[in-house]
Amino acid sequence: MREPTVFFEDFTPGDVIELGTYEMTESEIIDFGLRFDPQYFHIDPRAAADSPFGGLIASGWHTCSAWARLWIDTVLAQADGRGSSGMQEVRWHEPVRPGDSLTATVEILDARPSARHADRGTVFISCTMTNQHGRVVFTSHGRGFFGRRHPADETPASMSAADTGGSSSAAGETLDVVSADGVNLKLRMMGGSGPDLLVCHATGFHGLAYRPLAQSLKEHFRVWALDFRGHGASGPAPDGDYAWSGMGADVAACAAAIGAERLYGFGHSMGGAALLLAERSAPGMFAGLFLYEPIVLPRGFFDAPGANPLAAGARNRREVFNSRAEALARYSSRSPLGVMRADALAAYVEGAFVELPDGRVRLACSAETEARTFEASGGLATEEAAGITVPATVAAGTVGGVPNPGAFAPAVAEALPGGRYLSFEDLGHFGPLEAPGVVAAAAVRELLGG
Repeated sequence: MREPTVFFEDFTPGDVIELGTYEMTESEIIDFGLRFDPQYFHIDPRAAADSPFGGLIASGWHTCSAWARLWIDTVLAQADGRGSSGMQEVRWHEPVRPGDSLTATVEILDARPSARHADRGTVFISCTMTNQHGRVVFTSHGRGFFGRRHPADETPASMSAADTGGSSSAAGETLDVVSADGVNLKLRMMGGSGPDLLVCHATGFHGLAYRPLAQSLKEHFRVWALDFRGHGASGPAPDGDYAWSGMGADVAACAAAIGAERLYGFGHSMGGAALLLAERSAPGMFAGLFLYEPIVLPRGFFDAPGANPLAAGARNRREVFNSRAEALARYSSRSPLGVMRADALAAYVEGAFVELPDGRVRLACSAETEARTFEASGGLATEEAAGITVPATVAAGTVGGVPNPGAFAPAVAEALPGGRYLSFEDLGHFGPLEAPGVVAAAAVRELLGG
């Protein structure tokens, strides 16, 4: 047995480790199926052609084992590993077929020293595999035990909040925040180091959907993401009133909970407008803002009844699916969510649903809630932006239909005293979810001048 070079202290919450690629062959699929999962569509190419899958596919356990082999070769073979207590939420999102090239990653969600054993700690991970087309085929969560490099150095101060019974702001953890009108909000710590940055999502989404964006920001910021009222894991608005003034109050409450001396904001669509509303209510709350197509429109633009076509579309959304896998397959194959990068779409689906007693899943942000958010009053008009002096970059994509929220971005940038306009030629309204790395790099340059 070789001396380990990787220890508990080497796993940093928020890090994403590239594990390499696994080539799935027909002979291996059949061999694994014959030994461990002898269903006909895993072992007989001719019979599999008439199956619901239209051909031979790998056992889901085979795919899981392929991920495990890459994890072992890349990490565990060099680590002081002490075993695992298991994996949760194992999901096979798409069939894996002969010839598929599977790329594996692991995200470190949290790392907690043991309260009982000074020589070890627990590492919490999120596992993902994508095929050569960038489509997610496998996800799961797990935990592993790893030895500590210097067990004698452990002091009570180094013990995690989970061991001591307190709260924690490690990556993947959530804080409970109460907004000004009593709405219970979820604020998620996404990892990273540096000045604090609050990510505010678009209507119908939630903070977890921006996990790939946060991964690209975490080298420069400590990233937080909130779920607005009625969205994700946060509670509903009082009396079903989703006035955007309440979204601004949600931002202010989360900013106070973060308690940073210097706080930046990243807002997408509604999230951008909410950041501006919060800054208007308390000038100086933010040191700088990056706003991707914020919904800041000329006064009266949507005043007429039924003038917002997005509300009607939201009410037609399908709310219930047999599984998250079914939802992911549906969303990835059609507009508008099909333009999202595979890992962003998978993160959206992960946090977008709640479990029903019969095993199905339902949208956490209901169709009616999304529609009411689109229709709500209390937003910020372009004419009102002149009183908000925070440095702000207003970004927009140039791809999209008409009307396109990005068309208003230059006017918003001009109205803001500290505004600057930035365009992305190949992106649409979902830009931060289409190309999170590209948008994150621009945000870093604009906010930090790097």
